[in-house]
Amino acid sequence: MKASTYTKNFREALAATKIQKYANAALSGALLLMTILAFNQRERVVLVPPVVSEQLEIAMSSANADYHKAWALYVATFIGNINPGNSAFVADGLKLSFAPELYTEMRQRILEQSEELRVSGRSLRFFPDEVSYEKASTKTFVTGKQEIISASGALKEQEVVYELQIKVRDGMPVVAQFDYYAGAPRTVAWLAKHSGAGKRD
Repeated sequence: MKASTYTKNFREALAATKIQKYANAALSGALLLMTILAFNQRERVVLVPPVVSEQLEIAMSSANADYHKAWALYVATFIGNINPGNSAFVADGLKLSFAPELYTEMRQRILEQSEELRVSGRSLRFFPDEVSYEKASTKTFVTGKQEIISASGALKEQEVVYELQIKVRDGMPVVAQFDYYAGAPRTVAWLAKHSGAGKRD
């Protein structure tokens, strides 16, 4: 086996291992959703699902910080690893995760990005590094490394942020606001410091 082929196979295997790690966290989010649907009651639900080490709490109109972080990681992991083969599945699977007024726009964005990847021959991978919840803005920031692989196999990396605002409506978590950009999380402090900056780079 050529050294270049061995290196490529090793890199792909390592990437697959990383994706599986974060997919486990995403599956925990899906488990949370199914559990909430099953309970469908007006009481506080306290859950400690597998893979998630913190206690998560959700009531009819609120959730604790760890719940916000777990749900944001679930959504960001799916969206960050879109490819032409799974885009329709991801778009349809996230329907219950987004507020109805936002879902139509998000589904269109996902499918458009998938088509761009198909035409260019590129693929994306996202590896989360940190998840933080900001109480002042009620926003959750999922930061990590995005890999962009060209049709020729060339690799480009950049630090990106998935910014989500999650609301709880009738005991169900939904993403009410979503943004994605390169750079640092746009927290309240960041926005105060860069008051003249636009929403996107």
